[in-house]
Amino acid sequence: MAAHELIVSRIAIPGVPVFMYHGVCPGPTTDDRYTLPLPMFREHLSFLHSQKFRVENSPTPAGKASGRSAVLTFDDGLSSHYESVFPALLEHGLTAAFFVNTALTGSTGYLNWNQLREMSAAGMTIGSHGRDHIDYSKLEPAIAQRELQDSRQALEAALGVPVSGFAAPYGAMGNPLIKAARRAGFDRIYSSNPWLASGGATVVSRLAIYRDTDLHRFSAFATRSAFPLLARRARNVLLYLPKQLVLRTCPERLRGTGHEEAE
Repeated sequence: MAAHELIVSRIAIPGVPVFMYHGVCPGPTTDDRYTLPLPMFREHLSFLHSQKFRVENSPTPAGKASGRSAVLTFDDGLSSHYESVFPALLEHGLTAAFFVNTALTGSTGYLNWNQLREMSAAGMTIGSHGRDHIDYSKLEPAIAQRELQDSRQALEAALGVPVSGFAAPYGAMGNPLIKAARRAGFDRIYSSNPWLASGGATVVSRLAIYRDTDLHRFSAFATRSAFPLLARRARNVLLYLPKQLVLRTCPERLRGTGHEEAE
């Protein structure tokens, strides 16, 4: 089915779709629920390119008005972001935001500082995923602030550019963490709340991409189709309490291979 045939008349919800990706693998299959096959990712990019979406690195008021705006974000600073995602973005003339854990940068399976500098110089936005991949909402706000500030300063020192975005690991956040992140110097905080972002939002909702998010579903989210968005939101509400219990008792079950996020 051609990409343009996927655009049908739908009831659209106002807002900007901000997509949250994790790993991208070159092969067709993966056991990790959050790792997308590269061919499917390329279909996503081709759709955005062919439909003339303005793909930006953060939501803007203009994006909200246009109805043809989207934001691509990638959590965890994985090596596949440089090896697979970065070349595909350049090929399609698109940019994205990447959120990294500074304590893991340079480790096996993760981006290194030279790769991050190259990506930043090419127009990609680099943000913080914290110093470590932990639930910062469990920390005392002053400790969380210090950890997040350290991560921001490390990124700025290595990249030579301001860093203003923070994506909370596991999507775990609340008002104390939001305030701590703002005091740490971040003016935009990215959640895992599955909804559209308001233009210019400072707390940004994101739509998680799974390994089975095919072109049909992706296009429905990108065009802000009401039914798929409401279904995703309802699913998240139903799973919220069980996931919070798992996060508090054995968070490694949510991380799976080491880089999964709770919705």
